[in-house]
Amino acid sequence: MDLLLIILKQIPRCVLKDLELMSEKELSDMLFKYLMEHRFLIVLDDFQTADVWVKLIRPFADAVNGSRVILTTRDLNVAKQADPWSSPLQLRPLADEESWSLFLKKVGGQEYNTDINNSKADILRICHGLPLAIVLLGGVLSTLELREWSRVIDLAHHSVGESPLSKIVNFSYHQLPSVLKPCFLYLALFPKAYEIRRRRLLQLWLAEGFVQFLPDVSIPEDEAKIYLEELVCRNMIEIARWKSDRSPKTCRMPSFLYDHFLPKAMNIGFLHVHHCKSDSDCTSTDSPEFHIPRLADQFGVKSNCISNSHIGKRKLRSYISFNSQKRSNSEIRMFLKTMINRSGFVLLKVLDLEGVYRPLLPSKLGKLQNLRYIGLRWTGLDSCPASIGDLPCLETLDLKYTNITTLPGSIWKAKKLRHLYMNEMSIQKPPKVFSPNLQTVMELHIGANSPKTFGLNKFTSLRKLGLTCHSKSAAETAECISELGNLQTLRLKSRDPFGQPVDLVLAPMKEHRSLSNLYLFGVISDGIDNLPRNLTTLTLS
Repeated sequence: MDLLLIILKQIPRCVLKDLELMSEKELSDMLFKYLMEHRFLIVLDDFQTADVWVKLIRPFADAVNGSRVILTTRDLNVAKQADPWSSPLQLRPLADEESWSLFLKKVGGQEYNTDINNSKADILRICHGLPLAIVLLGGVLSTLELREWSRVIDLAHHSVGESPLSKIVNFSYHQLPSVLKPCFLYLALFPKAYEIRRRRLLQLWLAEGFVQFLPDVSIPEDEAKIYLEELVCRNMIEIARWKSDRSPKTCRMPSFLYDHFLPKAMNIGFLHVHHCKSDSDCTSTDSPEFHIPRLADQFGVKSNCISNSHIGKRKLRSYISFNSQKRSNSEIRMFLKTMINRSGFVLLKVLDLEGVYRPLLPSKLGKLQNLRYIGLRWTGLDSCPASIGDLPCLETLDLKYTNITTLPGSIWKAKKLRHLYMNEMSIQKPPKVFSPNLQTVMELHIGANSPKTFGLNKFTSLRKLGLTCHSKSAAETAECISELGNLQTLRLKSRDPFGQPVDLVLAPMKEHRSLSNLYLFGVISDGIDNLPRNLTTLTLS
């Protein structure tokens, strides 16, 4: 069913409605009807069993119009079972020169001296012409001085594994610095090939406490970026999409590494991925795998799984749900109530419900005193409990793309809050004191009110800001923004109550030194020459 959804969501939006409400048969019928009317090329990458293909045969019925489906797999038997009447194309290993060219590319394209050729034969022998082995070994060696290569290559040659590829995979993981290992394994909480926004991943790492930094010396988010860059350099994480400024937008764990490390992460008790589709499918309460710190739920928490006694025994630190079906999510409220009422959940740091349809949040959410990250983006929620401000450790609150229009003023009681994402919301009361940790406030709606009413002048540590104002408050808003010396990204909208653009004022921001990324919606009344001088990205809407 998940694969059907993935395929259907790549069809133009105009033909799709309420996919999450449909049964598997309805999804299959919809895909069949669409494909029979179009010529298509579909690539299904990395199939592991023929069973999945058998379920997809019907919607891929041959319309005799030249359409094709390409299936790739690492298992020759799967290819033969999928199509017994054809001869699968078996990809050959790379030739030595092809392997060496790829290796040199992956070690960074640096100008090494001729001594690198002394390692060529050993590297080619270890990698066996396998592209993934080449890029992983290249990723490890690219972080080292050339004089250290021979030692590391010798370690790689003697590493343990069932195959040449698994040897290199295991070796690449063991060569990670200890601080990067939990960061890497954390990606196994997400579904295979799932594109994770960089913002989300870095803030989850920080909430978990994976990132080491010196308070008052380094900025945690910058240190987290360095961790990600290191894992990308080692080819343990791949960038899936880039922003217009060429910074990473989304990333993921490569599929082969996911298949290898998800079982490993579960076996060592680092995490558990829950596939409970119905009450009868739930894992036995006596299973030791439930005594884990991180839980990813991909099919919805079921009532009997919540009520069983093992829930209170787990020292749960992270709960992430990927259940996006548009049905009642009262189970979420029951699950959260269970956490609130049982002392075993005092360690919960991460509650990420992004994309879960209207999860019902309990009014006593504030009792989860150790919460650092609350992700409610794309949930369609209508309100946020006032007890949100009773969370002394809260660092990130993401309410983007919800139906919430007003946020309780109690949010300012969360003194450690660093990132607040809203959807053009107003906040009932301004902060009473300076908020030294606040880095991000996105899509705050101030309308025609003075920005000081919302405490904008107190947000001096802000690096990212999104505001919607009115022409009556545009000049004072620009003055306040000019005083935010650390601001790097600004999304500024000026519009009337009917959504029509009205006057913007830029002149006070002209000399802003750190502002580099600017998005504007409105009528620029005082001239485009008043734009901040150090802009690298400008978007006019």
